[in-house]
Amino acid sequence: MITTPTAVAKLSAALGDGSAATLAASALVEADVLGLPRFGIAMLDEWSADAAPLPAAGEPQAISWRDCSACFAPLAVASATLDLEAAARQFGLAAVFLRGIRGVGRLAPFVRHLADAGLVGLAGAEGPPFVAPHGGTKAVIGTNPLAIAMGRGEGRIVIDVASSSATMADIRNARATGQPLPAGIALDAKGRPTSIAAEVAALLPRGGQVGSLLGLVVELIAGVAGGGRGDPKGRGVVLLAFDPAAAGETIDWQGKLAGLKSDWTTGGGHWPRGGGLPTEATLDPDFARRLDAHLDRMTSRGNR
Repeated sequence: MITTPTAVAKLSAALGDGSAATLAASALVEADVLGLPRFGIAMLDEWSADAAPLPAAGEPQAISWRDCSACFAPLAVASATLDLEAAARQFGLAAVFLRGIRGVGRLAPFVRHLADAGLVGLAGAEGPPFVAPHGGTKAVIGTNPLAIAMGRGEGRIVIDVASSSATMADIRNARATGQPLPAGIALDAKGRPTSIAAEVAALLPRGGQVGSLLGLVVELIAGVAGGGRGDPKGRGVVLLAFDPAAAGETIDWQGKLAGLKSDWTTGGGHWPRGGGLPTEATLDPDFARRLDAHLDRMTSRGNR
């Protein structure tokens, strides 16, 4: 057994310590806590002791581009998030485009960090073609998740959603277990509907045309404007943050957010908070064994 604070502390130390390492470690542990192991410490399979150092931030910039192809992806996204926070405070609005991101986990922890800092955070990630457009028959864009967060405490909202009807992890799990897929979420190589995971050549967009256009928006920003589309070294990610207080007008945006939450929930809606890492949760022995195995590998390579 191991508690979440202990797991985060041990993993953060292995990743080099510091704020970025802690944020990355928290994001990975959180995914396992939420029952999403593909986005958790399993991503440490991509860690390498000879990975390039994180790109130097330098002076804060309102817009910046970074090649992260030689970096451990969760650490690169965490570092960019922290740099973005500083830039948004200075300029009021800032964005960073990342290229060469090899694996993208949950975006929620990173936009939530920006919200906790009093900012509005938005993130999107494009990827290799695996989703067909609405009405189409072959893959054109990735699962293209989009996340946004704002507010603090009980009023905070965190939305993290893929634009596809399923994730690539869902398909991998179905292939491994032999379980059939739900109807209407995937196509085979000939563009025909299929429920057999081994036959899947493309996923369908979530919610039809709306999900298709949402995925296209992410592709336009992270893939086209950010330069990630078609990059063989990895995915394109966009992180954006702005400070509502920088508008120069006295707007009680937090009060408006609380009012919207009240209207939404009394109207029967669910107010999404995007998960979160419990202050003191205990993870099962299997997680502890997997974490120790990763830490042993990371430590032994680091000492060679």
